[in-house]
Amino acid sequence: MNNDQLFADDSDKLDPKKVLAHMEDPIVSARWEGNLKEMVELAEFELLKRLPEKPEAVPEIARAVVFSICSTMGGSVIYLPRGESLKRAMRDAEIYREWLDAGAQPHELVRKYQLSSAIIYGIIKRQRGLHRQNGPDLFGFEQETIH
Repeated sequence: MNNDQLFADDSDKLDPKKVLAHMEDPIVSARWEGNLKEMVELAEFELLKRLPEKPEAVPEIARAVVFSICSTMGGSVIYLPRGESLKRAMRDAEIYREWLDAGAQPHELVRKYQLSSAIIYGIIKRQRGLHRQNGPDLFGFEQETIH
């Protein structure tokens, strides 16, 4: 505990399953206010669209995702993009995943996304940099070469 904290941070000792089970209580659930409650509702809405065969699992999954985001990013001030910048960021991440995980060749990505070769190579380069910033090279990103 440092001098800036009044109480020790023991959030790493929380059992997510117990927290999530406790959240099913309507009184507890009602106390999730504002953005947090809206995040859970949005997650539930999107999950129901994508998992129509498992509607009973949706609330638990939605809460688990929001709990994980809060556990990881809680206390931070973050910027959440929207509109075209969000769509572009999602597209760029998808291009990188297709290149990295599926082995898609840049010329294939050029055709699929209707972008120039220079833009595809730039996206891959930027995404590699972003993935490196998130921690040490645990997965061999530094050894990659563009196909």
